Amino acid sequence: MSDKQRVPYVIYNPAKITKIHQLRKLVTLTAAQAGFANPVWVETTPDEPGTTQAIDAVANGADLVLAAGGDGTVRAIGAGLAGTGVPMGIIPLGTGNLLGRNLNVPPDSIQEAIDIAFFGFDKAIDVAWMKVDGVEGKLELTPEGRFFTDEHREMLENRGFKGPEADEFVFVVIAGQGWDARMMSSTNSDLKDKVGWGAYVVAGAKALRAPKMRSRLELDDTRKYVINGRSLLFANCSSLMIGVVLAPDAKLDDGLLDIASLETSHGLVGWADLFTKISAQGLGIKNEALPGTSGKIDFIQAKKVHSTVKKAHPIQVDGDALGKAREMRVRVDKQALIVRHG
Repeated sequence: MSDKQRVPYVIYNPAKITKIHQLRKLVTLTAAQAGFANPVWVETTPDEPGTTQAIDAVANGADLVLAAGGDGTVRAIGAGLAGTGVPMGIIPLGTGNLLGRNLNVPPDSIQEAIDIAFFGFDKAIDVAWMKVDGVEGKLELTPEGRFFTDEHREMLENRGFKGPEADEFVFVVIAGQGWDARMMSSTNSDLKDKVGWGAYVVAGAKALRAPKMRSRLELDDTRKYVINGRSLLFANCSSLMIGVVLAPDAKLDDGLLDIASLETSHGLVGWADLFTKISAQGLGIKNEALPGTSGKIDFIQAKKVHSTVKKAHPIQVDGDALGKAREMRVRVDKQALIVRHG
Protein backbone atom coordinates (compact mmCIF):
# COMPACT_ATOMS: atom_id res chain seq x y z
CA MET A 1 0.00 0.00 0.00
CA SER A 2 1.43 3.39 -0.96
CA ASP A 3 1.65 6.33 1.42
CA LYS A 4 -1.11 8.17 -0.46
CA GLN A 5 -3.52 5.37 0.34
CA ARG A 6 -3.08 5.65 4.09
CA VAL A 7 -6.32 6.66 5.74
CA PRO A 8 -6.51 8.79 8.89
CA TYR A 9 -9.59 8.81 11.12
CA VAL A 10 -10.51 11.73 13.36
CA ILE A 11 -12.70 10.72 16.29
CA TYR A 12 -13.87 13.89 17.97
CA ASN A 13 -16.02 14.99 20.86
CA PRO A 14 -18.44 17.60 19.42
CA ALA A 15 -19.00 19.08 22.87
CA LYS A 16 -15.35 20.21 22.92
CA ILE A 17 -15.28 21.85 19.48
CA THR A 18 -16.81 25.24 18.70
CA LYS A 19 -15.49 25.65 15.13
CA ILE A 20 -15.40 22.19 13.57
CA HIS A 21 -14.89 23.59 10.06
CA GLN A 22 -11.58 25.16 11.11
CA LEU A 23 -10.40 21.92 12.64
CA ARG A 24 -11.40 20.00 9.52
CA LYS A 25 -9.42 22.41 7.35
CA LEU A 26 -6.27 22.18 9.47
CA VAL A 27 -6.34 18.38 9.69
CA THR A 28 -7.16 17.87 6.00
CA LEU A 29 -4.33 20.16 4.84
CA THR A 30 -1.81 18.51 7.17
CA ALA A 31 -2.96 15.03 6.13
CA ALA A 32 -2.37 15.92 2.47
CA GLN A 33 1.11 17.25 3.29
CA ALA A 34 1.89 13.94 5.02
CA GLY A 35 0.70 11.92 2.02
CA PHE A 36 -2.52 10.65 3.61
CA ALA A 37 -5.95 10.39 2.05
CA ASN A 38 -8.75 12.69 3.17
CA PRO A 39 -9.59 12.05 6.83
CA VAL A 40 -12.70 10.17 7.90
CA TRP A 41 -14.54 12.12 10.60
CA VAL A 42 -16.51 10.36 13.35
CA GLU A 43 -18.31 11.92 16.31
CA THR A 44 -18.45 10.53 19.81
CA THR A 45 -21.71 10.49 21.77
CA PRO A 46 -22.51 10.32 25.50
CA ASP A 47 -23.45 6.64 25.08
CA GLU A 48 -20.45 5.82 22.86
CA PRO A 49 -17.60 8.10 23.97
CA GLY A 50 -14.93 6.76 21.62
CA THR A 51 -14.13 3.08 22.14
CA THR A 52 -16.71 1.80 19.65
CA GLN A 53 -15.63 4.37 17.08
CA ALA A 54 -11.96 3.39 17.48
CA ILE A 55 -12.78 -0.31 17.11
CA ASP A 56 -14.77 0.46 13.96
CA ALA A 57 -11.93 2.58 12.59
CA VAL A 58 -9.49 -0.30 13.01
CA ALA A 59 -11.92 -2.72 11.35
CA ASN A 60 -12.29 -0.31 8.41
CA GLY A 61 -8.55 -0.07 7.82
CA ALA A 62 -7.53 3.12 9.62
CA ASP A 63 -3.78 3.74 9.50
CA LEU A 64 -3.86 6.54 12.07
CA VAL A 65 -6.51 7.68 14.52
CA LEU A 66 -6.61 11.22 15.89
CA ALA A 67 -8.36 11.64 19.24
CA ALA A 68 -9.82 15.14 19.42
CA GLY A 69 -11.25 15.98 22.81
CA GLY A 70 -10.46 15.90 26.50
CA ASP A 71 -8.93 13.23 28.71
CA GLY A 72 -12.10 11.13 28.67
CA THR A 73 -12.16 11.02 24.87
CA VAL A 74 -8.47 10.11 24.69
CA ARG A 75 -8.99 7.41 27.32
CA ALA A 76 -11.94 5.84 25.49
CA ILE A 77 -10.26 5.89 22.07
CA GLY A 78 -7.06 4.50 23.55
CA ALA A 79 -9.03 1.50 24.82
CA GLY A 80 -10.23 0.68 21.31
CA LEU A 81 -6.75 1.03 19.81
CA ALA A 82 -4.85 -0.92 22.48
CA GLY A 83 -3.15 -3.97 21.04
CA THR A 84 -4.03 -3.12 17.42
CA GLY A 85 -0.79 -1.47 16.32
CA VAL A 86 -2.71 1.52 14.93
CA PRO A 87 -1.12 4.72 16.29
CA MET A 88 -3.10 7.43 18.06
CA GLY A 89 -2.48 11.12 17.68
CA ILE A 90 -3.84 13.57 20.25
CA ILE A 91 -5.59 16.86 19.53
CA PRO A 92 -6.00 18.22 23.07
CA LEU A 93 -9.27 20.08 23.49
CA GLY A 94 -9.96 19.53 27.19
CA THR A 95 -8.89 21.19 30.42
CA GLY A 96 -6.37 18.70 31.75
CA ASN A 97 -4.95 17.10 28.58
CA LEU A 98 -2.86 14.92 30.88
CA LEU A 99 -1.57 12.32 28.43
CA GLY A 100 -0.73 14.96 25.84
CA ARG A 101 1.28 16.95 28.37
CA ASN A 102 3.32 13.87 29.25
CA LEU A 103 4.01 13.31 25.53
CA ASN A 104 5.04 16.90 24.77
CA VAL A 105 1.87 17.59 22.79
CA PRO A 106 1.17 21.30 23.39
CA PRO A 107 -2.27 22.04 24.85
CA ASP A 108 -2.33 25.57 23.41
CA SER A 109 -1.42 24.98 19.74
CA ILE A 110 -3.87 22.89 17.73
CA GLN A 111 -1.75 23.10 14.59
CA GLU A 112 1.37 21.87 16.37
CA ALA A 113 -0.62 19.00 17.90
CA ILE A 114 -1.90 18.04 14.44
CA ASP A 115 1.65 18.19 13.07
CA ILE A 116 2.82 15.83 15.80
CA ALA A 117 -0.05 13.45 15.01
CA PHE A 118 1.05 13.16 11.38
CA PHE A 119 4.80 13.74 11.59
CA GLY A 120 5.69 12.87 15.19
CA PHE A 121 7.45 9.87 16.65
CA ASP A 122 5.76 6.65 17.73
CA LYS A 123 5.92 5.53 21.35
CA ALA A 124 4.41 2.36 22.80
CA ILE A 125 2.87 3.16 26.20
CA ASP A 126 1.18 1.12 28.89
CA VAL A 127 -2.57 0.79 29.24
CA ALA A 128 -4.13 0.06 32.61
CA TRP A 129 -7.44 -1.67 33.29
CA MET A 130 -9.58 -1.49 36.41
CA LYS A 131 -12.58 -3.45 37.60
CA VAL A 132 -14.57 -2.46 40.68
CA ASP A 133 -16.76 -4.33 43.12
CA GLY A 134 -18.81 -3.50 46.17
CA VAL A 135 -20.43 -0.65 44.26
CA GLU A 136 -22.60 1.82 46.15
CA GLY A 137 -25.36 3.30 44.01
CA LYS A 138 -24.97 3.46 40.24
CA LEU A 139 -21.70 3.71 38.34
CA GLU A 140 -21.42 6.85 36.22
CA LEU A 141 -19.43 5.27 33.38
CA THR A 142 -19.77 2.21 31.16
CA PRO A 143 -16.77 -0.14 31.24
CA GLU A 144 -14.77 0.14 28.02
CA GLY A 145 -14.57 -3.65 27.89
CA ARG A 146 -18.29 -3.76 27.22
CA PHE A 147 -17.81 -2.07 23.84
CA PHE A 148 -15.47 -4.78 22.54
CA THR A 149 -16.94 -6.98 19.81
CA ASP A 150 -16.17 -10.67 19.34
CA GLU A 151 -14.47 -9.86 16.04
CA HIS A 152 -12.23 -7.28 17.65
CA ARG A 153 -11.31 -9.64 20.47
CA GLU A 154 -10.43 -12.35 17.98
CA MET A 155 -8.22 -9.94 16.04
CA LEU A 156 -6.45 -8.94 19.26
CA GLU A 157 -5.88 -12.56 20.23
CA ASN A 158 -4.34 -13.23 16.82
CA ARG A 159 -1.92 -10.41 17.57
CA GLY A 160 -1.07 -11.94 20.96
CA PHE A 161 -3.00 -9.37 22.99
CA LYS A 162 -5.68 -10.24 25.51
CA GLY A 163 -8.36 -7.57 25.51
CA PRO A 164 -10.19 -6.33 28.59
CA GLU A 165 -12.94 -8.20 30.31
CA ALA A 166 -16.43 -6.79 29.86
CA ASP A 167 -16.41 -5.12 33.27
CA GLU A 168 -13.00 -3.44 33.00
CA PHE A 169 -12.47 0.32 32.73
CA VAL A 170 -9.41 1.78 31.03
CA PHE A 171 -7.01 4.51 32.11
CA VAL A 172 -3.73 5.67 30.59
CA VAL A 173 -2.65 8.41 33.00
CA ILE A 174 -3.96 8.02 36.54
CA ALA A 175 -6.79 6.51 38.53
CA GLY A 176 -7.56 6.84 42.18
CA GLN A 177 -9.87 6.61 45.14
CA GLY A 178 -10.54 9.15 47.85
CA TRP A 179 -9.77 12.86 47.82
CA ASP A 180 -8.81 13.04 44.13
CA ALA A 181 -11.98 11.24 43.02
CA ARG A 182 -14.10 13.37 45.33
CA MET A 183 -12.57 16.43 43.71
CA MET A 184 -13.27 15.16 40.19
CA SER A 185 -16.88 14.28 40.99
CA SER A 186 -17.53 17.77 42.37
CA THR A 187 -15.85 19.71 39.54
CA ASN A 188 -18.40 21.88 37.75
CA SER A 189 -18.15 21.28 33.99
CA ASP A 190 -19.44 24.77 33.12
CA LEU A 191 -16.89 26.36 35.45
CA LYS A 192 -14.18 24.16 33.95
CA ASP A 193 -15.00 25.47 30.46
CA LYS A 194 -14.76 29.06 31.70
CA VAL A 195 -11.76 29.04 34.04
CA GLY A 196 -9.94 25.83 33.13
CA TRP A 197 -7.69 24.50 35.90
CA GLY A 198 -9.27 26.96 38.33
CA ALA A 199 -12.34 24.73 38.45
CA TYR A 200 -10.22 21.93 39.86
CA VAL A 201 -8.82 24.30 42.49
CA VAL A 202 -12.37 25.18 43.59
CA ALA A 203 -13.43 21.55 43.66
CA GLY A 204 -10.22 20.50 45.38
CA ALA A 205 -10.83 22.99 48.17
CA LYS A 206 -14.33 21.60 48.67
CA ALA A 207 -12.93 18.07 48.85
CA LEU A 208 -10.29 18.80 51.49
CA ARG A 209 -12.47 17.21 54.15
CA ALA A 210 -12.28 13.84 52.42
CA PRO A 211 -12.24 11.17 55.13
CA LYS A 212 -9.29 8.92 55.74
CA MET A 213 -9.39 5.45 54.21
CA ARG A 214 -7.88 2.24 55.51
CA SER A 215 -6.94 0.29 52.40
CA ARG A 216 -5.82 -3.30 52.24
CA LEU A 217 -3.49 -3.82 49.27
CA GLU A 218 -2.29 -6.96 47.58
CA LEU A 219 0.41 -6.33 44.98
CA ASP A 220 1.30 -8.82 42.25
CA ASP A 221 -0.55 -11.55 44.17
CA THR A 222 2.23 -11.68 46.76
CA ARG A 223 2.93 -8.52 48.75
CA LYS A 224 0.28 -7.34 51.23
CA TYR A 225 -0.01 -3.98 52.95
CA VAL A 226 -2.44 -1.96 55.02
CA ILE A 227 -2.26 1.79 54.47
CA ASN A 228 -4.14 4.81 55.78
CA GLY A 229 -4.58 7.94 53.71
CA ARG A 230 -6.87 10.51 52.13
CA SER A 231 -6.25 9.26 48.61
CA LEU A 232 -4.94 6.13 46.91
CA LEU A 233 -3.59 6.74 43.41
CA PHE A 234 -2.44 4.51 40.55
CA ALA A 235 -0.12 6.55 38.32
CA ASN A 236 1.03 5.52 34.84
CA CYS A 237 3.03 8.71 34.29
CA SER A 238 4.64 11.41 36.37
CA SER A 239 3.16 14.82 35.54
CA LEU A 240 -0.34 16.15 36.14
CA MET A 241 0.25 19.62 34.73
CA ILE A 242 3.13 22.05 34.28
CA GLY A 243 5.35 21.89 37.37
CA VAL A 244 3.19 19.33 39.17
CA VAL A 245 4.94 15.96 39.34
CA LEU A 246 2.92 13.51 41.38
CA ALA A 247 4.97 10.34 40.84
CA PRO A 248 8.59 11.19 39.92
CA ASP A 249 9.56 7.61 39.07
CA ALA A 250 6.48 6.74 37.02
CA LYS A 251 7.06 5.94 33.35
CA LEU A 252 4.53 5.48 30.59
CA ASP A 253 6.20 2.40 29.18
CA ASP A 254 7.70 0.39 32.06
CA GLY A 255 4.76 -1.96 32.64
CA LEU A 256 4.42 -0.75 36.22
CA LEU A 257 1.95 1.33 38.18
CA ASP A 258 3.26 3.79 40.75
CA ILE A 259 0.87 3.45 43.67
CA ALA A 260 0.78 6.62 45.74
CA SER A 261 -0.81 7.12 49.13
CA LEU A 262 -1.60 10.71 50.11
CA GLU A 263 -1.95 11.39 53.82
CA THR A 264 -2.55 14.58 55.83
CA SER A 265 -3.24 15.64 59.38
CA HIS A 266 -3.68 18.97 61.17
CA GLY A 267 -6.32 20.25 58.74
CA LEU A 268 -5.29 22.89 56.21
CA VAL A 269 -1.73 22.91 57.52
CA GLY A 270 -1.39 19.27 56.57
CA TRP A 271 -2.81 19.85 53.09
CA ALA A 272 -0.46 22.80 52.58
CA ASP A 273 2.45 20.63 53.64
CA LEU A 274 1.38 17.87 51.23
CA PHE A 275 0.92 20.20 48.27
CA THR A 276 4.33 21.76 48.99
CA LYS A 277 5.94 18.33 48.77
CA ILE A 278 4.12 17.51 45.52
CA SER A 279 5.23 20.83 44.03
CA ALA A 280 8.81 20.23 45.15
CA GLN A 281 8.88 16.95 43.25
CA GLY A 282 8.49 18.97 40.06
CA LEU A 283 11.80 20.61 40.95
CA GLY A 284 13.47 17.26 41.55
CA ILE A 285 13.32 17.50 45.35
CA LYS A 286 12.45 14.23 47.06
CA ASN A 287 9.97 14.08 49.95
CA GLU A 288 12.56 12.91 52.46
CA ALA A 289 14.59 16.07 51.85
CA LEU A 290 11.78 18.31 53.10
CA PRO A 291 10.82 19.10 56.71
CA GLY A 292 7.29 18.74 58.05
CA THR A 293 5.30 15.66 58.99
CA SER A 294 1.65 16.68 58.66
CA GLY A 295 1.50 15.88 54.95
CA LYS A 296 2.94 12.75 53.40
CA ILE A 297 3.06 10.95 50.05
CA ASP A 298 4.40 7.40 49.75
CA PHE A 299 5.05 5.27 46.66
CA ILE A 300 5.29 1.61 45.74
CA GLN A 301 5.33 -0.07 42.32
CA ALA A 302 3.47 -3.11 41.00
CA LYS A 303 2.09 -4.68 37.83
CA LYS A 304 -1.17 -5.68 39.46
CA VAL A 305 -3.06 -4.29 42.46
CA HIS A 306 -6.03 -5.46 44.48
CA SER A 307 -7.34 -2.81 46.88
CA THR A 308 -10.17 -3.13 49.39
CA VAL A 309 -11.70 -0.59 51.78
CA LYS A 310 -14.41 -1.24 54.35
CA LYS A 311 -16.68 1.58 53.17
CA ALA A 312 -17.27 2.60 49.54
CA HIS A 313 -15.35 5.72 48.47
CA PRO A 314 -15.35 7.71 45.19
CA ILE A 315 -13.17 6.46 42.32
CA GLN A 316 -11.90 8.27 39.21
CA VAL A 317 -10.18 7.14 36.00
CA ASP A 318 -8.16 9.77 34.11
CA GLY A 319 -10.23 12.48 35.74
CA ASP A 320 -13.63 10.94 34.99
CA ALA A 321 -15.74 10.28 38.08
CA LEU A 322 -16.64 6.60 38.16
CA GLY A 323 -18.78 6.29 41.28
CA LYS A 324 -18.29 4.74 44.71
CA ALA A 325 -16.98 1.25 45.37
CA ARG A 326 -15.13 -0.76 48.00
CA GLU A 327 -12.89 -2.88 45.81
CA MET A 328 -10.54 -2.18 42.91
CA ARG A 329 -8.53 -4.61 40.81
CA VAL A 330 -6.00 -2.91 38.55
CA ARG A 331 -3.63 -4.45 36.00
CA VAL A 332 -1.26 -3.15 33.33
CA ASP A 333 -0.79 -4.12 29.68
CA LYS A 334 2.79 -3.13 28.96
CA GLN A 335 3.33 -0.96 25.87
CA ALA A 336 -0.07 -1.89 24.43
CA LEU A 337 -0.90 1.47 22.84
CA ILE A 338 1.10 3.33 20.20
CA VAL A 339 0.90 7.12 20.48
CA ARG A 340 2.48 9.98 18.55
CA HIS A 341 4.63 12.36 20.55
CA GLY A 342 6.69 15.46 20.02
